[in-house]
Amino acid sequence: MRLISVLLVALPLALGDDMQTALQSRDRVLADGSKMFEGNINGFEWQATGVLKQGCPSSVHIKDCYDLELTNNPKKQLDPKHLDQPRQRIEFANEGVADGITATYKWKYYLFSKTKTTKTFFHLMQLLTHGGTGGPVITLDAVAGVVAVKDHVRDCSKTHCPSIPLAQFTDRTTEHTLTFTAGSKGKMQYLVKNADTGATLLSYSASGNMGTKRTGVKFGTYRGAVTGMSASSAALGDFTYHESH
Repeated sequence: MRLISVLLVALPLALGDDMQTALQSRDRVLADGSKMFEGNINGFEWQATGVLKQGCPSSVHIKDCYDLELTNNPKKQLDPKHLDQPRQRIEFANEGVADGITATYKWKYYLFSKTKTTKTFFHLMQLLTHGGTGGPVITLDAVAGVVAVKDHVRDCSKTHCPSIPLAQFTDRTTEHTLTFTAGSKGKMQYLVKNADTGATLLSYSASGNMGTKRTGVKFGTYRGAVTGMSASSAALGDFTYHESH
């Protein structure tokens, strides 16, 4: 009995700091899917109608990791502000930047392959403006079996918005870097890489209108709720942000 006690006391000392932190944070529930929850983590605000937990499976190579789960029931976990067009969301964002400011966002993302797509919108990332009528400028979408960059301001047939099959994006940790200068004469560069191999999965750049008044990035899972959709399972974290004038 004494030997068991000694082992139990010694175990935390044998674990590295990273492992202890992971064990302490694993499965800490931030939102349980019963209503819209909101919070703040490392300068980013989050909103969740689904289940949001701190801590992820070991297969996800993200140190500061958050697990995002949405139900397949199109009548549950709905955004209360959009019940006329039902949708579910778990997203992280900050307040963004004013015109003329350059900002760089970095984050890691993992979409599990049990997440299936429909023909309805499913944003994994949004470059979002609050000026004018508001709304997305650039998005990363998982729709109809592909993951694609969509430009909502420019003609994608001319700017060559990239896409890859969904299977080439799921079940791997991806690293995202988006740098943009806000304003009507702005520019942007978006790069998605395999975080483990460094291989480029998607790359897109554009210039011109990048939003006005206030523009920033949202990332997570945000989709229209429709009959026949699958449950959504994703993870994200290690997000950073900096700006230059």
